[in-house]
Amino acid sequence: MNVKAGDVVRFLDISGGGVVVRVDGKLAYVEDEDGFEVPVLISECVVIKEEQPKSDSNAAGSAVVEEVEEYEYIEEAGDDSAPQFYIAFLQGDKPGQASGDLRIQAVNDSNYFVYYTISNLRKDGSLDLFYHGEVEPNTKVALDKLAVMQLDDRQWQVNLILFKKGKTFKNVAPIAEVVKIKAPRFLKDNVFADNAYYHEKAVLLPVIKGDLERKIEALSEREIKKAIKEKDNQPARKKVKRRDDDKMLEVDLHIDELIDSIAGLSKGEIITIQLDKFKQVMDDNKQNRGKKIVFIHGVGNGKLKSELRKLLERQYKKHTFQDASFQEYGYGATMVII
Repeated sequence: MNVKAGDVVRFLDISGGGVVVRVDGKLAYVEDEDGFEVPVLISECVVIKEEQPKSDSNAAGSAVVEEVEEYEYIEEAGDDSAPQFYIAFLQGDKPGQASGDLRIQAVNDSNYFVYYTISNLRKDGSLDLFYHGEVEPNTKVALDKLAVMQLDDRQWQVNLILFKKGKTFKNVAPIAEVVKIKAPRFLKDNVFADNAYYHEKAVLLPVIKGDLERKIEALSEREIKKAIKEKDNQPARKKVKRRDDDKMLEVDLHIDELIDSIAGLSKGEIITIQLDKFKQVMDDNKQNRGKKIVFIHGVGNGKLKSELRKLLERQYKKHTFQDASFQEYGYGATMVII
């Protein structure tokens, strides 16, 4: 898979992803949503958005000035099928410092007027309204200027209504999304990336989901049950690759190596399938004294690795384990010695 710096990727094991900062051999270094740089095998990444080349002032969707004081227009696009709306964060004073600030803007990259509300989401589900208003089509609007640490561990409830004035338009269902914001990510300069809307680097958090996410959410309950039934009845593809050294096994626990489709499966169901495979391999090799088994679990959000090691500590205490070769697997594999 061709993965390059600037691409937005997701991990294949459970969840997680981010922006590729750089590529070194088989490893991609991915900046996650918390601002941490994580080395991941390129083979466990899927590109969901390729790096966008810088646009000149005449290109559709490009910014025409560097900074929005109040309103700024983006050239109108001809397609109404894929409206886009972002919350944008741009560096202000003292970039990279906790005492610095950020300029916050809304980007309406669509041919619709957008009425928006942005509220703080409390743990009990109640809201505190921060910003509200109407954004004209293909327009950026300045919202606020806040200290970086004011944004620490926030969840914003963003609600959008899209419409047109004085003309017939295609209906777009009201949008309600929770945007998670963590201050540490803004303290690293490489999290701010080149983009199609500003002449300066910015962090763009999408509010309107892309086609892939919409298709997954559109799965009917019947389709989900069908996918689970097919998963239960279908034998897994060959997963274990034997290395030249007969004492070493590689077991790839990435879910796409275990079943053909994950459509409709919850995170809990996915990790159960992965752990069942781990236990099967351990039980099959329990008599093979000295056998080395490398379980490739990936990085993701660390959940699979954590659960795997809990099992090793509780159910397989007589076996030793350690991180597998960093040069070959990054942080994405554990080696067990029977």
